[in-house]
Amino acid sequence: MSKKGFTLIELLAVITIMGILMLVAIPAVSRTIENSRRDTFADNVVTYLNTVRNAVLADELKCQPTATETDLTKYKTVSSVGDGTYYFEIDTSSTATQDMMESVARSSWGNAEMVGYIKWTKDEGETKYFAFISDASNHGMFKEQAELNINRGTVVANITKETCDSSACTAAPTAPTDTGALKCVGKY
Repeated sequence: MSKKGFTLIELLAVITIMGILMLVAIPAVSRTIENSRRDTFADNVVTYLNTVRNAVLADELKCQPTATETDLTKYKTVSSVGDGTYYFEIDTSSTATQDMMESVARSSWGNAEMVGYIKWTKDEGETKYFAFISDASNHGMFKEQAELNINRGTVVANITKETCDSSACTAAPTAPTDTGALKCVGKY
């Protein structure tokens, strides 16, 4: 008698093996997707930081001369301001950010708008850069990061109060909390 098809035991063995493979594969693929989103977000933040750095070096920004000055006509070029802390506000929905960037990258989680700032400190000829950016749906950085620390590990998939120790964890502020940090805007 010739045997055609699979026996019930063979079929159950194949289904069991496929189930085990799926149990292993789905979390691995999910983890890969999440890591990719974090990497992309960190790369976007580094791109914003480098764009602001290039604008600072090319003297394409105007900065507040004092913390109380709001009249844009009195802003000074970035090369004429002294040592101190300065920042450029990032908001992917604003024309100021769009004009500054060659292409505006949005969040890798659902293409959400990104907000935050790029900050730099000038101190006796040395300039250090920092970033604090998140998106509208609480993904991103949960605190300000130094330039060299921006990577997948500093990007959080869902910022919650438990993630960080400050009360401003739900979204990146649009200005640093440093006393005396002066806002800079596009020169043109």
